[in-house]
Amino acid sequence: MNFRFFRAARGVGLDVGTASVKALVLEGHGSGVTVVGRGLAAVEGDGDFTGLRQAVHTALADAGATGEPVVASIGGPDVVIRVLSLPPVPKDKILPALELQHRELGLLTPREAVTDAHVLRKSTKDVSANEILSVSLPKARLEERMRLLRQMAIDVRILDVEPLALLNAAIQLTSLEAGELLVLLTVGEQASALCLFSAEGPVVARYLDVGADAFANQLQSTFPGSGNSMKDFLRKLPPSDIAKAEAACRDIVDRMAEDIRLSLTFYRTEYDRESLPRYAIGGSVEVPYIGRWVADRLGLGAPLELMDPFKAVEASLPQTGADPASGPMFLQAFGLALRGL
Repeated sequence: MNFRFFRAARGVGLDVGTASVKALVLEGHGSGVTVVGRGLAAVEGDGDFTGLRQAVHTALADAGATGEPVVASIGGPDVVIRVLSLPPVPKDKILPALELQHRELGLLTPREAVTDAHVLRKSTKDVSANEILSVSLPKARLEERMRLLRQMAIDVRILDVEPLALLNAAIQLTSLEAGELLVLLTVGEQASALCLFSAEGPVVARYLDVGADAFANQLQSTFPGSGNSMKDFLRKLPPSDIAKAEAACRDIVDRMAEDIRLSLTFYRTEYDRESLPRYAIGGSVEVPYIGRWVADRLGLGAPLELMDPFKAVEASLPQTGADPASGPMFLQAFGLALRGL
């Protein structure tokens, strides 16, 4: 009798932020995944290279992934994501075709940018064009990110694009169905990412210039005795003060809600009029009321769906320094780890 032993596929996602670093390890078993490691480390000091490197290695060590290849990301408003239609051409001709038509397609110039593309849907008898997902980003930004990771002695297996990693994570967690349009708000430390996607339309991503820091600063001004730990303060906030906190953050919430409303109107007008929106939130949601406040401003009957990888998938985790309630902060790391499987 012959026995064959299979080692589980393993992916390590590394999310490097300005204030904290998240590392998450997944193992794939058939069609399922299990979270087997996580690490969360604050970036100490002024966020210089030494503090960032220490946080990266601490997070990887806590996740049990020291020395392993990682999937990292790059993001920002200068990353251009497009879904395009091209006549059927050989695979090796797709990038040259995009570069020749970069102006018409809204892509960055080939001399200054790095472009990648993947075929989403091939032409059929009824459709005489391939649907192409293209990503274009400044070459200098890519080189800077890779140089930083190399200086930290990090083995980068894949460098993904932040909005696509976030969508990949949310689609896995929500089990998005046909007829649903995902509206995903991921609150970052200084900026937030808004991603929209449905089976009938393309990926649309944009960055909002407000994040968790704006909420924390506003609440610390309103409640001077809140101290440095906004999460601990909010947990103890009496119900009588929640309305005061909401009023303090109203301008920020209004800006977020308006950006979501305009982006959704654009998506439904241009791409998908029929699918029903499914609203979700993840990232740095230390202010636990953000999802409810934004939902109220959008006229929804329930808070935005919270994207928490540790509650949605199987987890077999050793005790680490990561707060069990920090699951939404690992959304991007989860999406990156999925890419590594």
